[in-house]
Amino acid sequence: MGLGNPERAGDFDVLYRRNMQLVRQVDHLSTLREIGLAITETLELHEALPIIANVVQGALDVRRLTLYELSQDGDSLQPLVAKYGKDLIDRERLAEDTVPARGSRFGDVLRERVVALSYRAGHAEALIPLIAKNEPLGLLVLEDPEDDEPFRDEEQVLFRQMGSQIAIAIHNAKLYALAVTDGLTDLFVRRYFDLRLDEEFAAARRYNRVFSVLLFDIDHFKKFNDTHGHQTGDLVLQQFARLLEKNTRDADICCRYGGEEMVVILPETSLEEASLLANKLCARIREHVFRGTSDQALSVTASIGVAQHHRSTQKSGDIVEAADKALYRAKELGRNRIELDGV
Repeated sequence: MGLGNPERAGDFDVLYRRNMQLVRQVDHLSTLREIGLAITETLELHEALPIIANVVQGALDVRRLTLYELSQDGDSLQPLVAKYGKDLIDRERLAEDTVPARGSRFGDVLRERVVALSYRAGHAEALIPLIAKNEPLGLLVLEDPEDDEPFRDEEQVLFRQMGSQIAIAIHNAKLYALAVTDGLTDLFVRRYFDLRLDEEFAAARRYNRVFSVLLFDIDHFKKFNDTHGHQTGDLVLQQFARLLEKNTRDADICCRYGGEEMVVILPETSLEEASLLANKLCARIREHVFRGTSDQALSVTASIGVAQHHRSTQKSGDIVEAADKALYRAKELGRNRIELDGV
C-alpha cells in the first residue's frame, strides 16, 4: 500500500510541510543568532557596519546589500555601507547613491514600517526598515539571492527581526559615540584616549609591537582667543580636528586631550614613521587657511611632541609623559615645529 494510499500520501505531505517549516524556523533562528553575535562584537559604528554587511550577506546568501541611514532632517536616506559580491563599499564611495526619503518607495517602506518584497525581470529585492526605540533609523536593502529565486513571504518575519537587531546595534553604537566623542570637535574624548592607550600598551607588551603618540598644542591659542573671540577659537579647533582626521589613517585614534591640545595614537608605527607624519601635519597646519566667524582667513601653527613605546616602558602614561616633554621642548625652541622623544 505505502504512499499509494491517498490518505497516507496526504498525511505525508502534511508532515513534510511541517518538517520544512521547522527546518526554516531553525535556519532563521540560527541566522538571527549568527547576526546577533557578530553585531555585538563592537560598539564602534565604523567597525560594526562592515561586520553587519559581511555577516548578513553570508547568512542570507544574497549578492548585494546596502545599508541606508535616515538623515537628521528626515529628507534623505544616505548609504553607510554596501556589499556587492565580494566588494565592500564604504560611505564615501556611496555618496552619490543617496535617495529621497519623501515620495520614494524607500521612504514609503520606512514610513509604513513594513518589509517590502519585489521580483521584477529576474531581480529580487527586499526593503527592510530599521526601527529602534520606535524611531526610524534607516533601511536595509537586500538584492538577488544566490539561488536566483524571489524572496519568500515567510521570510518577512526573519527580515523584521533581523532589522530590529541591526537597528538596535546602530542605535547603541550612536549612543556610545555620543559618550566618547567631544561635542565641539567630534574627536574622541580624553577618557576614551586613556582606555585606548591602555589597550595599545597591553598589546605592545604582549606581542612585542610598537606604537607612537603625537601630542599637539595650537601655538598662542589663548592670545588667539583674546584677539578673535572664543567663537572663532571654537571654529579653529573644529577645523584643526578635521585636518587631523583627514591626514591620518582610519586605524589612528584622534582625540581632544584638553583645551587646545589634541593627541593621536598611531598603532604599529615607529618613532621614525611618526616623525614623518608629524612633520607633514605641521606643514599642513601651517599652510592651511583657517576661517573665522566672518569667513576671514586665519593663520594657525602647532607644536608637536612625538614619542614611541619601547620595551623599557613601565606604564602606559610614560609615553604620554615623553610626548609632553618633547612638546614642551618644541615650544621652548620657537614653536611651529616637532620634537622627538623615545621612551
